[in-house]
Amino acid sequence: MIALNKWLVVLIACALPYTAFADGAAPASDAAGSHTMMQMDMSAPGEAGKTPLATGAAFDSRHRLWVAWVEGQHVVVAHSDDRGHTLSAPVVVNAMPEPVYTSAENLPKIAASPDARTLYVTWSMPLDQPYTGMVRFSRSTDGGATWSVPVTVHHDREPITHRFDSLIVDAQGRIFVAWIDRRDKAAAKRDGKSYDGLAVYYAVSSDGGQSFAPERKIADHTCECCRIALALDSEGRVQAMWRNVFPGQIRDHALAVLPAEAATRIVALRATFSNWHVEACPEQGPALAITRDGVRHMAWFSVVDGRADIYYSRLAADGRPIGEPWAFGATGKPGEQASHPALLDNGGTLWLAWKDFDGDTMRVLVRRSDDEGRHWSAPRTLAQTAGGSDNPQLLTDAGRVYLSWRTQNDGYMLLPMDGEK
Repeated sequence: MIALNKWLVVLIACALPYTAFADGAAPASDAAGSHTMMQMDMSAPGEAGKTPLATGAAFDSRHRLWVAWVEGQHVVVAHSDDRGHTLSAPVVVNAMPEPVYTSAENLPKIAASPDARTLYVTWSMPLDQPYTGMVRFSRSTDGGATWSVPVTVHHDREPITHRFDSLIVDAQGRIFVAWIDRRDKAAAKRDGKSYDGLAVYYAVSSDGGQSFAPERKIADHTCECCRIALALDSEGRVQAMWRNVFPGQIRDHALAVLPAEAATRIVALRATFSNWHVEACPEQGPALAITRDGVRHMAWFSVVDGRADIYYSRLAADGRPIGEPWAFGATGKPGEQASHPALLDNGGTLWLAWKDFDGDTMRVLVRRSDDEGRHWSAPRTLAQTAGGSDNPQLLTDAGRVYLSWRTQNDGYMLLPMDGEK
């Protein structure tokens, strides 16, 4: 029960309103400049304890690394052509300042078009009331030098929850943005009806971000503040995984294929079966990777029989669970706590990464599977810090896998998972 009690504290903290960070001056835009990664100051002005560390990263098809983060009330983007050893000077995305959510579950996202000519960034903008927000979008058609005036992705403009956005681009260049939305709960409240959790919506742009089709609801009764995992399957479809609220306040996960066409029906199915009963959001979203055989590989945080850990399981293409869930985060050290998994498939090789806190040091641990998730290597520490840190992200480029991570003490780092430099 020690682990469970520890996570009750986290759940209470997640229910508190988000705090806007101090305003800061926009960084200078100098396309010719570059900075050594370990020396670069990527922090916003203000108190050190409030420096937003949330950082999104992605490779484009030309093998350039793109990194997005927040400075004051500006989303900024930089790039690297040397596998993260140096970054270009940051370029401001939103010229007009606006507040930006910067939690590790609700960070700026960046993605590139298949031909790498256009870049896309999304983020969630808080409004005046707690838990409210709008999902914002901007694009660059000149290699990140300049950015379009941000627009709100969804047609619904009520001052309610639209946040925890996720972004992905398919092989045809269509842009998918998913987020957590409060409109159905608000409507139920007006009608005097009950409504557990919130809902998940998404919108699609088929013209390179010039416009977005009206948003569609993926599912009702979803967790309120867990990130949504998006992944492409072997058929090129976008699949989404989110923490759902099943009857009895069971906080497990569900999956659905997100069609680009409005006429195609959305079918959601239950994906995990931990049966965790908790009447609060843990702010711990899942991770999803889909192998060529259509198997969905999933990692998520849960509490089972009083044990808080992160778990891995597989779901066949037909929705059938494969094997039993496995608690992969535990390494046997007293008092450790695993959290925030990342999962990636690289041509049949699966990689898992997660945060592990032992009371003093936060580590990123990794495991590898070469047989489609049947067996996994022993955990290996890839990085660690004694200060604050972002959640780990896994990226792939040119057949190699990298860990993208930012810490208070060391700044941004891109580490190869195979240990080579």
